[in-house]
Amino acid sequence: MTKFVHKSYDTIYVRDMIKLSLDDLIGMMSSLEAAHAYWAEGVLFASFAMAESEELAKKEMNNEMYLDKVVFAICEKYSKTVKSSTNLEIGVLNMQKSSLYTDLIKWLKTQSIWNQ
Repeated sequence: MTKFVHKSYDTIYVRDMIKLSLDDLIGMMSSLEAAHAYWAEGVLFASFAMAESEELAKKEMNNEMYLDKVVFAICEKYSKTVKSSTNLEIGVLNMQKSSLYTDLIKWLKTQSIWNQ
């Protein structure tokens, strides 16, 4: 029988954090092919991985991940979709049960950009 092992990343490096208004985040996400965002801990967000490379693949095998950026906006309540003031609408995936994403948002809330 196949053995399955769950192992979290030891370290995730975030290169850039961008705080937007909810309208701006919805506008940005609606222009992407996969027009949806994630929600956890009162935050609507999207994370973007760095371009694939052999070097990054090796780091991932060593439990390290590199994110190019995390884009986020405060959104206290979860709903399946969110709509901007200009009626752009995107889907929202509830990631509240993901320890990886809830930890990411809890960490983000401790960063100086959170209060900007």
